[in-house]
Formats: sequence, structure tokens, C-alpha cells
Amino acid sequence: MTVPRAAGVLAAALAVAAATLAPGVAAPRSAPAASPDPLPDSASVVLGRSVEGRAIRALRVGDRTAARRALVVGVIHGTETAGLGVTRALRKRAGIAGVDLWVVDSVNPDGMAHGTRRNARGVDLNRNFSRRWRRTGGPGSGYYAGSRPFSERESRIVRRWIERIHPAVTIWYHQPWGAVLLPCKGDAPIEQRYAELARFPAKRCLGDKLPGTATSWQNHELAETHAFVVELPPAGLSAKAARRHALAAAIVAAGG
Repeated sequence: MTVPRAAGVLAAALAVAAATLAPGVAAPRSAPAASPDPLPDSASVVLGRSVEGRAIRALRVGDRTAARRALVVGVIHGTETAGLGVTRALRKRAGIAGVDLWVVDSVNPDGMAHGTRRNARGVDLNRNFSRRWRRTGGPGSGYYAGSRPFSERESRIVRRWIERIHPAVTIWYHQPWGAVLLPCKGDAPIEQRYAELARFPAKRCLGDKLPGTATSWQNHELAETHAFVVELPPAGLSAKAARRHALAAAIVAAGG
């Protein structure tokens, strides 16, 4: 699907060809349907702490004066860390135009510290959100959904932040399927645009009906917003590919 490009987006696309993140990707501003609450002027916000007390931090890499907001999350499963390459590439640049863009490296720092998919209480955080939640697995299972929706501190932290900023776009990085995930039916212009810019495959019906996921919760509860998943390859990304994904994220976050 072809989406019209503004001049600033065209410039950004040329930057993709060079595999660098040129400062100041420009894109049209658009206000979300909901009137957002004021946010701190600071470039860093501690959203809360994990079960074991590790900080979950959001870093602002965009324009704090922009009406449009977006969110990029590098890690939710502690063993799927390739998204950190993308979030680091975003953090190395400053002043992404047209969007108040926030980056969270990981919402599961305990899982990363222990080398496990789950959080410190053994729960798969991406099964712990309320949309289509059901009991999956059991304690000790890699897909244990927890005792109830939002039973986990980390998923509640994510919920509060997303409800506060109402991101027009949220991008979650996972592994290992190696594709931008599209819904089973209907158009998916944002996902297709990302795939085009990142030069990355897009596939339908991979995980579209999984229970209790962060994306399905946001898309159901905040219908004026849009969340989607990028599944990175099992071996991760080269630095060049990470920069390409970061630029794709910046452009679609800004509405380009």
C-alpha cells in the first residue's frame, strides 16, 4: 500500500538509503482524538519499578511541544532483546520532529537480568493484559498469564503510561519471527509503511488472536490509537539494520 509522503518524510526516506539517522525527521503534526494530559518537560521519566526494584524508564527523543505522541518499547520478554538495538539508535539522535516520541528500552528488566522470558514472578507480561485474557500455562510455564489480568506490577506500569499519553502509535519489538505483524483481515497502512521503510517482511495472522497482549489491549481500549508488533529475527540486527528500523519507527510515529 502506498502512503503519500510529505517533503520531510521523503528526506527521511533518503536517509534510510544511507542507513543513517539524519537529525530532525520532519512529518506533519496531528493531534490525537483525546486531549492529552500535560507531561513533564524532562527528557526522562521513571514510570515505576519492577518486582525486584529495577527502574522502568521512558526517555523522550521527540518534540515535547508536538500534539501527537508515540511510544516505542524495545523489550517485554527478557530473552527477546534485539529491540534494544532499535531503541538505542533512536536515543542516539535528538529532536525528532512532529511527534512527542517516548522510548522505553525494557518493561521487563528483571527478566533481562535473569535471562528469562517472564518477569521475576514467572509471568509472561504479554499475556497479562486484560483484552481476551485467559489462563494460559501455569506457574513455571513460559506463557503463564498470571492469576488475573494486570496482576503484575510491570503491566500496570505500562497501562498507566499508555493511558496517560494516549500514543497515536505504539511499536513493540519481539523476536524471533522476523516480520512486521499484520492483522488477519483489513488494511494495515501503518504496519505496511514501517515494513517498506525498514525493508523488512510483513506477514498476516502471526499472533493476531493471542490472549492478553499489550497491543490488543491498547487497540481495544484506546480505539483512536494504534499499536503493533515488529518481530525481529532470532539472530538480532546488525547496527545498520537497527538504524533502518529506528528511522522507520520515527517516521511512522510522526505520521509519515
